[in-house]
Amino acid sequence: MIKKLTKKISLFIFIALISNNAFAQNDFIGRWLSPSKKGIVETYIQNNKLYGKLVWVKTERKDIYNNDKNLRNREVKGMVMLSDFTWEAPQWVEGKIYDPEGGATYSSKMWLSEDKQTLNIRGYIGFSLLGRNEKFTRNK
Repeated sequence: MIKKLTKKISLFIFIALISNNAFAQNDFIGRWLSPSKKGIVETYIQNNKLYGKLVWVKTERKDIYNNDKNLRNREVKGMVMLSDFTWEAPQWVEGKIYDPEGGATYSSKMWLSEDKQTLNIRGYIGFSLLGRNEKFTRNK
């Protein structure tokens, strides 16, 4: 009897932990206004990775600052600028962020503010200590 009860409690705790982890990941999904207020990024999960696409831009333009000359003719609106983030609770890590204002791609990680209304993204080269944070605000 006690063994059955212990198994049921263990199963319940396991399911609760998995559910809580999935809900935490989903808190990152949505539309986020860039710090410059020039764009909105929509985040989504695909194949257990987090991505973000630029769905609105204040001024339509080509990707003229891209370091890759072959990509300078593409539209900025519609491009995936957040890619390949892996979930390591309570944040998404080991991703990439593309900066259309500078044309460079950086290693990146992201986490939410306590109220879940600010998406903090740290872009860096090499080590996370050598980078900077940007704050995107939830766009409803």
